[in-house]
Amino acid sequence: MRFFMFDRIDQVCPGKYVEGVKCVSLSEDVFNEHFPGHPVFPGSLILEGLAQLSGVFFEYCMQNEGIPGKVAALSMINRMKYRRIVTPGDCLVYRAETKVFYPNEYGVAAVRATCQGKLCAEGELMFAFLDIMDDELRQASDRLLRQAFRNVPIIPAS
Repeated sequence: MRFFMFDRIDQVCPGKYVEGVKCVSLSEDVFNEHFPGHPVFPGSLILEGLAQLSGVFFEYCMQNEGIPGKVAALSMINRMKYRRIVTPGDCLVYRAETKVFYPNEYGVAAVRATCQGKLCAEGELMFAFLDIMDDELRQASDRLLRQAFRNVPIIPAS
């Protein structure tokens, strides 16, 4: 089963940054157990959303540089800090900024999640770029990238 921990991508500046949104809803299954009567969105799921957004961003950047057929695999988490509790009804703005990007090798993104301008989480994520060996998986990955970045405003790098 595949699940997505961000709802949409709002803007991208290739090679520089990407911004997306996660709207936290009480209907999410995690709130059945985390915590009954006091629902709190788990930090691990905020991290997952930031990692997914960063990973598709790096894959998008590689495609733009003529390097298709790669998948970004989270390989290291550095200095991840959670600053405030996230509850149902909150709308998280995720942002990933490129710190290091060596296409074909690895990338590092500085990530943060905010809610109404207040910092909820921040850290640094490292990704290894792996070859997608199977043609069917490569096509599925290409479809996912096209869907994720459909109608997303592209901000030119300055």
